Amino acid sequence: MSPLYSHVDLRVRDRERAVAFYGPLLEQFGFVLKERAAGDEWPTWRRPGADRNGEFFGFEVDPEHRPNETRIAFSCGSREEVEAVAQIVARHGALNIDGPPGYDDKYYACFFEDPDGNKLEVCYLT
Repeated sequence: MSPLYSHVDLRVRDRERAVAFYGPLLEQFGFVLKERAAGDEWPTWRRPGADRNGEFFGFEVDPEHRPNETRIAFSCGSREEVEAVAQIVARHGALNIDGPPGYDDKYYACFFEDPDGNKLEVCYLT
């Protein structure tokens, strides 16, 4: 079966700030920072086992970036994982953290923004 998605190419205003924020978050979900060649300014995180064309997360710098209402949601395997990720992002500069617990007893989630205001979520559905 082919990967569900190819890649996420997220717009940010500051690459190094994005790397510092997203590194711990993506590593929590099993992504690994791809080794960069000299002069390579495009850090990407890949899912282990993904080929060069699939399942990676990277950034495009746009100093004029203005976030919108689009939200990326990461699926967690338990309520405890949602709580662990919420603590990780809080320590690394997340903004406007809301939750957990989420919507109701079947949707346990934490909503937050990255340092550039991009909307994110981690959730566990029972």
